[in-house]
Amino acid sequence: MYRVAPWISVEPNKTPAAILGPLPFKRERVALAIPRTVVPANAGGILIFAWVGLSGKNARFAYWHFASTLADGSQNWFSMLIAGDTAGQSVTSNSQAFWLPQPADGKLIVTLFANDLTSPSNGGQVEIHGYYPGAATA
Repeated sequence: MYRVAPWISVEPNKTPAAILGPLPFKRERVALAIPRTVVPANAGGILIFAWVGLSGKNARFAYWHFASTLADGSQNWFSMLIAGDTAGQSVTSNSQAFWLPQPADGKLIVTLFANDLTSPSNGGQVEIHGYYPGAATA
């Protein structure tokens, strides 16, 4: 009988290298390296956590794709949506955690779509919160 091995949790407050970097707030694509000191190269999957907070004048909405490129060049990804306030009268936030396969190139691709989010008081980042150690064991 096969069983699924437990995942390994990573706490960014104890492992600062697990904080991969800030979210892009312009419509662009960024590649965030996944440190091998945080996730071993032979890991089967990664638990990505992203958060965002908007305040001040921003576009009505935007969304990010978080992608893992596989060895065959295909991608697995998830999205996170945020609503902005064009009048700058409110604060809004969102977060998302999602499992992705370990990227073949060791990089997580983060792309902002729809609109730039231009308020200088915006914040957000991408973190590793865990990894799956590999294939099922007997």
